[in-house]
Amino acid sequence: MEFKKLASMNIAIIGNTDIAVKYATAFAASDHEVYMATKPGDIAGVGVPDAEGINACTISQAAAIADLIIIATEPKDVREAAYWLEDVRKKVIIDVTSNVMVPEHEKVSTTCAITTITGSAHVVKMFNTAGYAQMLTPIFGVQVPELLILSDSLKGKEIAKIMAIEIGLTKFHDFGGTQNIPLFAEMTTAWRALRHNYTKVKLLAEKK
Repeated sequence: MEFKKLASMNIAIIGNTDIAVKYATAFAASDHEVYMATKPGDIAGVGVPDAEGINACTISQAAAIADLIIIATEPKDVREAAYWLEDVRKKVIIDVTSNVMVPEHEKVSTTCAITTITGSAHVVKMFNTAGYAQMLTPIFGVQVPELLILSDSLKGKEIAKIMAIEIGLTKFHDFGGTQNIPLFAEMTTAWRALRHNYTKVKLLAEKK
């Protein structure tokens, strides 16, 4: 299936994480208007790149103007951020949060929380196989990062794919619908263990 480039869109990016900044920068560079909002209580504009096409605002302001919403907060902040989105029932919301590097007691079923709180029928969970440190880099070694996508919404999945292609991510694996959330959670837990073990082996090798 071929994907056409979308016209310039208003994209809300919620969060002040590294991945939020990378998404904001990439979408602004692709001629989209980005509205970047941090969680309530954060000082306005902190962590927002000073670049053309990126605007600092509140979560409710970003959500109101957005054609597409990307939630890139820490998992523990997802519920609060979702409440501040207000009425976004008809909008596509992409959840790119990750429990990969999060302690067990801070893990959150983020996609379920977003769906329950917002009432949106178009919530998409997206996870990339290259790891978040390499997100939005077209080439990772000799491998292109691949995206795992989970959603009950066909519309949400197709829009998520189109937007990802615009910033250089072109390989996708459809992980099915929300009934696969437990399996998805197990997969990300396994990913966290693999990353942890890889880091230990690398450090031991460097000491020799």
